[in-house]
Amino acid sequence: AALLRSSQSLETLYLSTNPELGDAAGAALAEALQANAESRLRELYLNGTGLGPAAGAGLAALLRSSQSLETLYLSTNPELGDAAGAALAEA
Repeated sequence: AALLRSSQSLETLYLSTNPELGDAAGAALAEALQANAESRLRELYLNGTGLGPAAGAGLAALLRSSQSLETLYLSTNPELGDAAGAALAEA
């Protein structure tokens, strides 16, 4: 996650089909990306990564603050739940 706090060149991050990534790592990933005001990340692939409510909340915050993120892929993460889904939809 430290690299994500400072990268100014990463435009696409593909972590899909990593069910072991999990909720805590997903939340840490979102926090690291949100801390990087210079991020140029446009596409984030997190399909099937075992994300849950904490990651969902973090990703919603990232969507609200990011000036570069255009596409976020979250399919096959049933543990995200309704609250995270609503927060993401509002972001």
